[in-house]
Amino acid sequence: MDAREAIERLGRLLAGEGYALTVKPDGTTLAMKRGHSAGIFLPYTDFIFLHDLDDGFAPNAREFEERHQRNRAEGEGHMRVPRPLRYRVPNSVTVGVTARPASEELKAVAAEKRNLRANTGEKNSVYLVDLSAGKFYSQGLEVDRFSRYGGEWSPSVNPSNRVARMLAAVLAEAFPEATAW
Repeated sequence: MDAREAIERLGRLLAGEGYALTVKPDGTTLAMKRGHSAGIFLPYTDFIFLHDLDDGFAPNAREFEERHQRNRAEGEGHMRVPRPLRYRVPNSVTVGVTARPASEELKAVAAEKRNLRANTGEKNSVYLVDLSAGKFYSQGLEVDRFSRYGGEWSPSVNPSNRVARMLAAVLAEAFPEATAW
């Protein structure tokens, strides 16, 4: 399976999770969803950008990070309320998909810890899906104070953890032959 087929499969599964899909002129698929993390509280908007990293160029870490920064800017552009007045949290997620073995530099971009931006509440994260290895790379789940003491918040409260768990489940469903999701 190539990266484009994998993105189409992921897109169908994200649509099943309630995401609205848009294929942009550059071939990027944008999956967008508005919701609430805790009942009527903690509203969010997810912007999941699916990129085919095998499409015409050999991706390097700098280009991958630049794509992520452009995705973040686009996600910000969808928000109607000025940054200091926001209650709804934008969550920009870049997912790079490759059928070739991923370089250590690309894996490092995905594993980089990305903190909550204080002036907007914006969350952002990067995932790298390596189809050849049957793995995905990310910063991992974030630990909050409650989790340190053996308890766990609902997976839907932390935007990064919510998307990481959902993406792992979607990947496991999309590619049952892989064992490392």
